[in-house]
Amino acid sequence: MLNIEGIMKKIFCITMTALLVLAACGGSNDDAESAESSDGLSSGEQAIADALTAELVSDPEFPFVDDATCISETSVSVIGEDKLTELGFSATSVDTSAAELPEEIQEAFTNAVLDCTGTSGLAAYIVEASAEDDDGAPIRMADAECIANGLDREQWYEFVASSFEAETPDDVFAAEFFSAILTACPQILVNSFMDDLGLDQEQAECLSESLSDTLLDLFTSGSGELEDNDVPPELFGDLISAFVDCGVDLSQLE
Repeated sequence: MLNIEGIMKKIFCITMTALLVLAACGGSNDDAESAESSDGLSSGEQAIADALTAELVSDPEFPFVDDATCISETSVSVIGEDKLTELGFSATSVDTSAAELPEEIQEAFTNAVLDCTGTSGLAAYIVEASAEDDDGAPIRMADAECIANGLDREQWYEFVASSFEAETPDDVFAAEFFSAILTACPQILVNSFMDDLGLDQEQAECLSESLSDTLLDLFTSGSGELEDNDVPPELFGDLISAFVDCGVDLSQLE
């Protein structure tokens, strides 16, 4: 069986995993209340930030533990104690459904994640997530760094912001993000074909050029999570033709 699904999952689905992970994260004051902490937060804000940090760190699936304090304090600083209190946040309660939060709160958290993790943090997570996947070798660090740096701030913002949606991102979003990755980092397909299928450089480059549009069609058709024998016949035919035309011996890939 051709391991096309595994390659597609590695390039795209490891980043989509972050959406589900992030989704799980969930007036004037008197002089005492306005006391500033060393980080520029009031004592009340600092208490909420500390509680949020503890919540993030305690989540075994949260990928950015080292940045949890920064994410929490940055978010709280932007939102402010009054708004957080109004929404039910306190030093003892930060467990509010992300999907139910107002847009400005989601925006503050999204920007905090991007500002605190940076491209190096995103790249490290992509490599770590791919190493946990059973479908072949991990993504190369150079490729992960390309994804992290090649997509612009707006694209990453939309990616992280999607974590607040109640439902899993649809196939249209998947196709658009996958397309953005291939546009910014076309060598990822080449390296994946070489690492996972054992192809040489020439074969991998040929296959990458031939299959980019076909893989996008698979996502658009909703087939990105199907086994290879469930791929629509017309697209499966394109896959086979591409392998043959690029001089790949199919018997070695079974």
